[in-house]
Amino acid sequence: MLVVRPTGSGKTLCFQLPSLLRNGTAFVLSPLKALMTDQIAELQRLKIPATFINGDLIQSEKAARYELLEQDTLKFLYLTPERFDTTVIRDPKEVERLTRIRPSFLVIDEAHCVDRWGEDFRPSYGRIHELKEALGNPPTLAFTATAGVKAQHRILESIGIPDARVFVSGVDRPNIGLIRHEVFSMQDRCHITKKLINSTNGKVMIFVPTMKVGEEVSKALAASGLSIPFYHGKLSSTDREFLLGRFTGRIKPEINEVICTNAFGMGIDISNVRVVVHWLQPESVEDYLQEFGRAGRDGKPAIAVIFKCNGDTGLRIFMAEKTAEKTRANGIDGSASYQRKLESITELDQMIRNRRLCFRKQIMDYFQEGTSNQRSVAIRILEWLLGRRIRVDRAKFCCDACNASSARKQLGI
Repeated sequence: MLVVRPTGSGKTLCFQLPSLLRNGTAFVLSPLKALMTDQIAELQRLKIPATFINGDLIQSEKAARYELLEQDTLKFLYLTPERFDTTVIRDPKEVERLTRIRPSFLVIDEAHCVDRWGEDFRPSYGRIHELKEALGNPPTLAFTATAGVKAQHRILESIGIPDARVFVSGVDRPNIGLIRHEVFSMQDRCHITKKLINSTNGKVMIFVPTMKVGEEVSKALAASGLSIPFYHGKLSSTDREFLLGRFTGRIKPEINEVICTNAFGMGIDISNVRVVVHWLQPESVEDYLQEFGRAGRDGKPAIAVIFKCNGDTGLRIFMAEKTAEKTRANGIDGSASYQRKLESITELDQMIRNRRLCFRKQIMDYFQEGTSNQRSVAIRILEWLLGRRIRVDRAKFCCDACNASSARKQLGI
């Protein structure tokens, strides 16, 4: 099954519960070390035997975890797909030890990575069907908060389960007000961001596309009186974990604002994010839904603001070109992936610029077009049982097209 449901709607429970009820260990393919650490910490807090294996572990710690796996004492083992790739893992015996196990389930968390990364910088995501066969073709469950209809088909084909059932629900986040705002200067962006931060009681995430842009944003906000840490991939694993811990409140002193690339917060449960700001448009509608979906997970009103200016798609196109060049240098034909990225950039750009149409409706149509809203009684019951029982308070406004004056008021303009 492929499940497309919003962040915070119980996707994790949908694979954790059946894994607990079945004998054996579920293998969970997860893209990020921070995401693994967060989910494992929560499972261990609940006294559920779970762990991860990644390159940050020393050899003796790895060996101990492999032994736990072989003794059938784990219910969950979190891994990246690269852990099964003999061209990446220096010791092929590690791959042999993993593939000898017959997992209860193969779970693909953040399954949109299969479509987004499988043909370029993380090719192991494009070979999950091979590791599935190596593991004896276990029942396969894929989960994501964001995959349009075309992406759904590509994910299932890549994983090797083209006839799997697709369950799409809850794309709309009625408690998040959506604002598209055209700005031309760094100063204007900083002024609006400062206003948003000062007027909220929760946490704020500021998404940037690259490390260079993030550093520029950090300096500009500091000049306006806001000292906000920047999370990016070149931080050491210790620094990344420390910053994540402070933002989630696990580590003191707690922080309420962070500048981040799109890797930060993927799948991590932070309930009280009240504002998400996109300094530049993301690459795709899928990325945008995934990132602004960090907000309002407690069901209370939140705001998602995306800044827009002429020519801002140029950076996204440049990044897509650089990825394609790197892919070709590694002997991989990434032309199809490159064309899809260009199409995705254009689709989101058009949605943002089409200010006459409801932004929310455009997003919902993108994800639900061609899918059936008919769900069986069993699926409806499961959704009711597994979904979070939280009250969702509708946002004070829908979007800048439906409620222009309310949107401008939120921005302080």
